[in-house]
Amino acid sequence: MLPQRAVGEELVTTAKDADGAVGVESPRWFIAIVGNRAERKSSETLQASGYETFVASQREKHVWKNGRSKEVDRIVLPSLVFVRTTESDRKKRVAFLPCVRRFVTDPARRTEPGAPAPAAVVPDREMETLRFMLERAESPVSVEQTTLRVGDRVRVASGRLLGLDGTVRRTDTGRSRLYVSLDILGCASVEIDRNLLERIP
Repeated sequence: MLPQRAVGEELVTTAKDADGAVGVESPRWFIAIVGNRAERKSSETLQASGYETFVASQREKHVWKNGRSKEVDRIVLPSLVFVRTTESDRKKRVAFLPCVRRFVTDPARRTEPGAPAPAAVVPDREMETLRFMLERAESPVSVEQTTLRVGDRVRVASGRLLGLDGTVRRTDTGRSRLYVSLDILGCASVEIDRNLLERIP
């Protein structure tokens, strides 16, 4: 079980009673496409409008050629900002904010051939997984638009990523690369010592 830990602000969940109530629409995570290098500014604009947002970034040490180093925030998903809102509010308000160009769509959710693809929705569980990796990983996390191949299913048995489930692919360095499925986004990956992993039966 993945520890209930989020990066930055706390995840907001909707009460079960509200989910089942007639006429009550639950907020969900959508992916807004914003201007290049405008992720943080767009996120602040959305927050000022009352929305919960998340910019996928990771703290890293950057070392220049002269030996000087500094902690920097690397944007992992350029031009994307996660926004938590309802579908109706996304259509009526968020989509018309100047900082939002459009939303990532999910063709797999298209109801009929030729119909416009609806906006992609990222499940809360996947948001928690992504945030957990960005907070805990000791090496750079990357998100790749690839389809996972069949491989060993593993769980991190110790270390800072304890409890994370994923699929492993071997790398040339003799270490392993852990891939975690994020359906809509593709998959996130991070290099990890194989000794920290245990096979899931």
